[in-house]
Amino acid sequence: MTTVKNFHSQVRWQRLRSRRLRMDEYMCRECIRYGRTTKATTVHHIYPIETHWELRFNILNLLSLCNKCHEQMHHRMTREITDVGKQWQKRIEKQLFKLSPPSMSRE
Repeated sequence: MTTVKNFHSQVRWQRLRSRRLRMDEYMCRECIRYGRTTKATTVHHIYPIETHWELRFNILNLLSLCNKCHEQMHHRMTREITDVGKQWQKRIEKQLFKLSPPSMSRE
């Protein structure tokens, strides 16, 4: 059974991660917003898998980021979403949840 703890080692996740990076041409999408060109090293779940397990493989929920920008998406110790992270959630929510409202439960 896949859990949050072992999710990132799954082959399916690794393939989707690579796909998202290729789609974004390996560039940090947050840096691009500010006219910077920085190589993306991380693929971030905009809605965290801890609270939105059902979105773990949804490519619309993924964001290519550099390490610096990834650190700005959520607090590393508490995992609480920052204001920057909430802005990205708001930016994609209509597209992501157009068929069903967001769920706070885990599948």
